[in-house]
Amino acid sequence: MLFNSLFQTKTKSHTHDVLWLGLHKTGTTFLQKSLDLSADTLSSAKIHYVGLEEFRASWTRPLLYDNHTSEPAPISMPDTAKWRLIFDENILSLVQHAVTPRGLYPDGAERALIIANHFKMTQPRIVLGLRNFTGMIPSLYCESLKSTPFKTFERFCSLGLSEMSWLPLINRLREAFPDSEMLLYQAEGLQGRERLLLSEVTGIRHSPFKLLKNPERLGFSQEAVDWLHETSKFRKISRADVRSAVKALPKNSRRPGFSPWTPSETKLLNDQYLRDLSILHERAVKLENKLRILDFG
Repeated sequence: MLFNSLFQTKTKSHTHDVLWLGLHKTGTTFLQKSLDLSADTLSSAKIHYVGLEEFRASWTRPLLYDNHTSEPAPISMPDTAKWRLIFDENILSLVQHAVTPRGLYPDGAERALIIANHFKMTQPRIVLGLRNFTGMIPSLYCESLKSTPFKTFERFCSLGLSEMSWLPLINRLREAFPDSEMLLYQAEGLQGRERLLLSEVTGIRHSPFKLLKNPERLGFSQEAVDWLHETSKFRKISRADVRSAVKALPKNSRRPGFSPWTPSETKLLNDQYLRDLSILHERAVKLENKLRILDFG
């Protein structure tokens, strides 16, 4: 397959800045923490990378959050660095704002452009991880429960199922960055191939990367979400309730993960995801589209 063939020889070096935009729930936390652990490797390759929490505090929140009053930190880069790697899935949107009646991440391209312009990034390589809607939307919902007031899944999923598509976001990013290469990968095939992805994004051979160990976090089971939903009918749900529910009723072999879909809805969403991928693969064949899709196969 294409992706495997990329590593028969040393991955070619890159010179353009990289703007890695997520998406949420596509392995981003694991990858970001692995980049933190590989700081020496990045520095040796003359890549400037600021860890997630520092980047958010210094730039994402001051530049993109309406209620944030502090000024963004000064921009700096070591003289030894050749290019910059920015990686924050909250650039496109906060997790609770990802699904809207206007689409998925409808303001994402505009927000990405604000960051790119602030850092004077010209033609940054855009990196984006995609995921099937059947797993992605429930995962976004569960993640939002950890940090925002409780709402039912029906209220969270405010976009009609027939309108679920990654194409509008990708099209808007292409319009915002017409001269940039775009690199897409599917989260479904990522596990066990994280070093390969990091190598492709950075141009560094995959062996030097240090990956995060024991990254498993408790997941939301169907029972946990059902309990929160039923309890919300009688009283307000607190964040402590959410933590307690996940701890007491975690997703495991005996408790399936949260899934709100009927069989017909699952088929509809799977078909739409496959349709998106088919269209994107057709675009990737044409070099003028500057689109690459990593095949982990």
